[in-house]
Amino acid sequence: MPAPQNESLRQEDLNRLARAPGWQRVLMATLQPLYNVISVEAFAHSGLEGVLLVADLRPRPDLPQRGQELRTLFAIVETPRGRTTTVCTEEKTRFATRRSEFEAVARGVVPPR
Repeated sequence: MPAPQNESLRQEDLNRLARAPGWQRVLMATLQPLYNVISVEAFAHSGLEGVLLVADLRPRPDLPQRGQELRTLFAIVETPRGRTTTVCTEEKTRFATRRSEFEAVARGVVPPR
């Protein structure tokens, strides 16, 4: 996703931002209307630093019950050209066994530089 606000920043600045608790709180706040955020961790990939968030959908009347059985991993990194978000979802009962696979998928993505 293009991020014009990133254009004047160096990758080192964006990496430092990704480590900042304030930026991580902003990401959590962005997801919280739809998700219960379970965990937030650092994510590093090819000289880029970002965040991994694990979250469950919040119950809502307009969502099928099936949504309550799923867990999602978001891998988010910023570059001067934009934000890249990788999203992987699995049954809560199988999420832990597939998490390393999801992280490998996120590391396989080539963000715009």
